[in-house]
Amino acid sequence: MKKFLFSLAILLATPFISFSQTLEITPFGGYVFPVTWYASNGNLYFLGNGQYGGMLSFGVSNAMDVDLIYNRSDTKGQINLVGYPYKEVPLSINYFQVGTTKNFRINKIASPFVGINVGGCLMAPKGEYNDQWFFSVGINAGAKLYFSKRVGLRLQAQMYMPIQNVGYAFYIGGGGASSGITLSSTLVQFGFTGGLIFRLGRVAY
Repeated sequence: MKKFLFSLAILLATPFISFSQTLEITPFGGYVFPVTWYASNGNLYFLGNGQYGGMLSFGVSNAMDVDLIYNRSDTKGQINLVGYPYKEVPLSINYFQVGTTKNFRINKIASPFVGINVGGCLMAPKGEYNDQWFFSVGINAGAKLYFSKRVGLRLQAQMYMPIQNVGYAFYIGGGGASSGITLSSTLVQFGFTGGLIFRLGRVAY
């Protein structure tokens, strides 16, 4: 599934990449806030934690970038199920996204931006639980601050939304019986990141 999503992202971005003028490589880190995923018979609470990853931004014009994004957070999910004991499960939440960024260049230093992206979210619990993939949508906004033609700083706030069409279940059991919490609503994860920008290619400013 990872290879499929990566190949699909490259395929979608290729027409834009071929016309790109610059390439921005941005490793980043930040924080994602805690959030609760509600269900009919309980909920799953994700702890707040650090997040990290990287992105490639292909500048097709001074005002528009095409982005390939990977974002990961390692956290814990607290299962609160009616009639069963509390349980905590370590897991990683991974986003593989492709999108666009609209830049609003003010001067040689500052460039506010907004962006939107789509892709896949992999939730990978540790232990006996199975990995689960979701279609995901993301939006972001912030500013790029350039120290020179080749180096800058990207500061942004972002939301990622794994979207569910079917239930996602965590199961717990005892004495041979089992029960689960089925999640059917959209999860909204909000956080902040900051990262260094390294620019390659033709830079006009």
